[in-house]
Order: sequence, then structure tokens, then C-alpha cells
Amino acid sequence: MTFLGQVAFNITLLCAVFWLGFGGGQRGLLFVPMVLILFLPYSYARLRLQCVVEQHAGKSAAWLLAVLGVGFDAVIVVQLLNARGPTIGSKLFVTSGLPWAGPVWYSAHLLLFLGYSAAAVVRGVTSPLRRRFAERRPTVDSTGDLMLARRELLQRGGLVAATLPFGISLSSVSLSYDFRVERHEVVLPHWPRELDGLTIAHLSDIHVGGSMNRERLRRVAELTNAARPDLVIHTGDFLTHRLGDFDAPLYEALSRMHAPYGQWACLGNHDFDDVNRLVRRLGDCSVRTLRDQNVAVVVQGQQLEMSGVDFQFRFPGRAASYDRILSSFGERRAVPRILLNHDPTTFHGLPENCADVVLSGHLHGGQVGVQLSSTSAITVVGLAGLPDQGIFSRGDMRMYVTRGVGFYGYPMRIGIPPEIALLVLRSPAAV
Repeated sequence: MTFLGQVAFNITLLCAVFWLGFGGGQRGLLFVPMVLILFLPYSYARLRLQCVVEQHAGKSAAWLLAVLGVGFDAVIVVQLLNARGPTIGSKLFVTSGLPWAGPVWYSAHLLLFLGYSAAAVVRGVTSPLRRRFAERRPTVDSTGDLMLARRELLQRGGLVAATLPFGISLSSVSLSYDFRVERHEVVLPHWPRELDGLTIAHLSDIHVGGSMNRERLRRVAELTNAARPDLVIHTGDFLTHRLGDFDAPLYEALSRMHAPYGQWACLGNHDFDDVNRLVRRLGDCSVRTLRDQNVAVVVQGQQLEMSGVDFQFRFPGRAASYDRILSSFGERRAVPRILLNHDPTTFHGLPENCADVVLSGHLHGGQVGVQLSSTSAITVVGLAGLPDQGIFSRGDMRMYVTRGVGFYGYPMRIGIPPEIALLVLRSPAAV
């Protein structure tokens, strides 16, 4: 019954994402691999946990878990459908605790899947040692009884351990909105002494909508202003849903942010469903959006180039796209340049020395992991070799990847807090 339920669940999700992609072209169809990548492991963990509960707690407990799971699966489907526009049960999902029901349920099973995967790797590595130990162990009846008792203890301990991810996920609800300003000094090899100490409030991935509401966005604006930056820079993914007026609190918050040299932005992959409307509304808040543009400005009496590129949806040939866009800016002058580029995974595909510093977001700091310091963490994304957060170097270029302010979809932030990065750009001559 549970297996058939998960088959039906994934078919429903596929139908939902095809509906989301209808009229959205290639961008909408990006939801399809999301189901395969994110929800098949979830379904595996669901089935595995169901077997464990039935084996050690009985069929009644397993039946109760199955019924509970169907309810949470329905919540996940509704939340995914609301990605087009907050139309299905909107008031219920805003005024109750339901906005967190899906993320908690999903992220707990994702942690279970990671745990099962890690356990399988450990068993594979240690199995030769265990076989050799078993061959040398004397055959004694009491030893067999002891091993049986030990196995039962481990199995029951496994049932208890399976509940831990649910507690971890639930505790991460408050962490997801634990906004903090974190100061980082970034030394740039060719940064002019005259601009030493220039401060930038770097925000990304606000993802307004749902629980990223007016009160929380006002808090972000207050913290940003209290940091007193020279510039405020946004590196995309302002939005969450696709339709409706869910984004009104975003513009209210942006209108409250102030910096002597203004607010600048590029667009992320979630910002293109009605891009002209978004850019117009951002402009009304005095946020200048750089769409494959390079603009010369005067900051503290010195020339500075602000550049921004749109998110590149064509994965093959991205390097050629960046080369074409940045070549259109003309020959690089002896002027410092800040490049806004939402996706940090493209850093090594950028033309050499195309900017002094590249600012990115997109990966939410890894979103799942253990934060070791303000700029380093152990995350699933980082272990996969992707630039999850902090400072990265390539020749004389530097890139700062912020953990971002919000998050999109599943899972919630687990162990990785949000960040308003306050970057202090330093000249080697002044350090």
C-alpha cells in the first residue's frame, strides 16, 4: 500500500510540474528533473522507514505512519502547486503552521536518506573486516545468544535514531529566519587604495512569499541599514511564486534600504516569469537592475564599474554566453569592476580577469550541513565540489558567495543560517 502510494505521489508530482511548466518554456520544465532528483530519495526513505516501523513497532504503528504520510504528501503537492501562484488554500497556508509541515516532513526524510546512504557506505567498507572477524570468532552457544541480543538492541536503536531527523528538521524552523549580518574582509589584488574599505551589503535569494513575509523582510531592511554600507547589492532570486501580488512586501522592504551609492541587482533563475514587471517594480524602489550591462559610476571620487549578467538557462555553452556578454562591455579598462552573477557554479567559466570581485548566491550556503565558522561549513553541496559559501579565488579574481537571506522549496535550512554579508573590500597597499 505504501509502495503504491509513493508511486502515485511521484506521478502526481510529475503531473504538477508539467502543469507548472505549461507556458513557461524551458524554465518551467526545469521542475521536471527536480522531481527525479529531490523526491525519489524522499520516497525511498519513506518506504525504508515504513518497513522499520512495521518490523519493530507493529502493523498498527506502521498503518498510522502511512496515513500521516499521505496527509503530509498532500501538503507537499499543494505547496508545489502554489509555486505558480498562492491560490490553493492560501489563507490556511499563511495563518497556520502548515507552511512548515511540508518542509519538516520532507527534510526529515532527506536526512534519513543521507543517513541510510552513509550507513551503506560504512557497511561496504567494513564488511571484509567483519567477515574476517566472524571467521576467527569461536563457535560458542552463548556467543550466538549474545550476538542475537546485540542485533536486537541495534535494531531498536535504529528505530529511535530514525526519529532524530524529525527533531533536527523541526528545530531548523527558527534557524531559517535567524537573520544575521556577518562582516568579511575581502583583499583584492588590484583594488585601488582610494577605495580601500568600501563596504557592500550583499543580499541574495530573498524568495519573498510564504513565510518570508512583511515582518521578516522589514527586519532584513533594518539590519542592512544598521550596517551602514556604501552600496547594497542583490544577486537575484527575489521571488518565490510565479503569479499574484505575493511580492508586495519585497518592494516595501527594498524601499526602506538606503546606501550612499545606491542599490544594484542582477536577476536569478526565479526572476523571469514576468521579468519586465519585476525590473520596473525594483526600479520604483531605487534598485537598478543590471541585465547584461556594465555601468561606470563614481564612488568616493573614484571611477568604478558595476556589471551584472542575467542567469544563463542554457547549460551547454554557458562559457561562450558569458564571453559574448562580457565582450560586449568593451575592452577592460584600468578601472575596478564588481560583477553581479547569480550562479557561483559558473565562476570558472567566466573570462579571465573579467572583474576584481564576483558576487553570487544561488546555493543558499549549501542549505543543509554544519556551519563551522562565518565563511566555512560542511555541506552536501560543498562535498559535491560546488562553491557553497565564502571566498573563492581564480587568478587575480575573487568571488564571494553569500548564504543568502531566504530559501526556496525543500528542504528548509538545516544547520546553515541565512546571511546578510557585509563585505569590506581591501587594497593590498593598505593592508
